[in-house]
Amino acid sequence: MSKSRYEEFWEIVQDEKPDVLFTHWPVDTHRDHRVASLLAYDAWLRSGRRFALYYYEVELGSQTQSFQPNHYVDITTTEARKRTACFAHASSVQSWYPLHEQMHRFRGMELGSKSAEAFIRQVPSAGKGVPLS
Repeated sequence: MSKSRYEEFWEIVQDEKPDVLFTHWPVDTHRDHRVASLLAYDAWLRSGRRFALYYYEVELGSQTQSFQPNHYVDITTTEARKRTACFAHASSVQSWYPLHEQMHRFRGMELGSKSAEAFIRQVPSAGKGVPLS
């Protein structure tokens, strides 16, 4: 990753002025996920921590490693919508979405709901962040 990539991403974040930024958890077996995480973290630091930064997991431990969430969102009523959006993507969603369904159920059990997503909120992050449900 080069300095120019950090600058390009920083410019995007400055233009968008996010309240919340979601990115991959940095301890991940996929190098693109690690890079995306570092770009987001760098932009968050450069912003003066003006927005909330959340890390998410993928593929139930097969890619994301050592993920200990501190924030959950109940997605029971919106999971079908997420599924439809994912299947509209041009990638091989059929191969990875079943793992996400398992994650949803597992994180739902932790939260006490049918289906949930889990995050790690970078502390301290500014703003109200994402509602719990």
